[in-house]
Amino acid sequence: MPTVSELSDVLDWEAVTVLRAIDDHEGAGVHWLTETTGFDRDRVANRCQQLSTLGLVTETETDDETVHELTGSGHAAVGNGLYDEYDFVGEADIDELAEKVAELLNRRDELRAEVDQLADDAADLRTRAERQFGDREDVRAEFESLMDDVETLAEQLDGE
Repeated sequence: MPTVSELSDVLDWEAVTVLRAIDDHEGAGVHWLTETTGFDRDRVANRCQQLSTLGLVTETETDDETVHELTGSGHAAVGNGLYDEYDFVGEADIDELAEKVAELLNRRDELRAEVDQLADDAADLRTRAERQFGDREDVRAEFESLMDDVETLAEQLDGE
C-alpha cells in the first residue's frame, strides 16, 4: 500500500486530507467529512470521487447517504500502510545514539584520510614510474585507471 509521501506525488493535499479523515473515522459520508476537514461540500465530494476512481476508497449506499470507506479487508486497511514507516528505536538512550553517530563520523574521517593518502601515494608512484619507464602508453593507462578509482572513492565518501 502506498505511503502518504507516495500518494502526495499523485494526489493534492486536499485529497490526502480527505483520505486521512476517512481512515480516522473508519468510513464516513460527505457531510461528516465536510465538517471534519473544513472544506466545502463540493470539494469533499470531488475528492471522494477522485479517491474512488483511483480505487483507494469504496462507496457504500446507506439510507441516509453514501459512506466512503478505505479499500481492503476491514476498516483502516489502507490506513495501516498510509503513513510513512520509520523504524523507531523505542526506549533509546540519546547519549548512546550520539556516541554511535560520533563513531561513524570518526570512521568516515579516517576513511577520508586513508583515501587522501592513497591518492598521494598513487601520484608519487606515478611520478616514479614515469621517470623509470618514460611516457609509455601501458604505464599511463594503468595509473589513469588507478587515479579514477581513487577519485571515485573520494567522491563516494563526500556523498557526491
